[in-house]
Amino acid sequence: MKPISRETLAVTDHLGRKMVITIQPGDTLEFRGVGKRFRYSISLAACYNLAIISTVNENYKERVKVWKEKKKMGLRCRKPKPLPYIFNKQYFEALKLK
Repeated sequence: MKPISRETLAVTDHLGRKMVITIQPGDTLEFRGVGKRFRYSISLAACYNLAIISTVNENYKERVKVWKEKKKMGLRCRKPKPLPYIFNKQYFEALKLK
């Protein structure tokens, strides 16, 4: 299989350059700035884990928001359980995007 490369439209690096994303055989994603040689690689499994953590975190924030609104109105409700730490706490905090 051949690697597939695409240039992003909105995603930029820390200097404002567009990014080139390559899907490599062997389930690996590579990121690099346009015109740069250094590549950042990550496995698709790690991307999947990050997507799960991000989605679960967003759902938890939504549940907490609803809980606070109900509590403000004086309704009885249970506070949502905090998220489980899949990895260690520092890694979990680093992966939170929002």
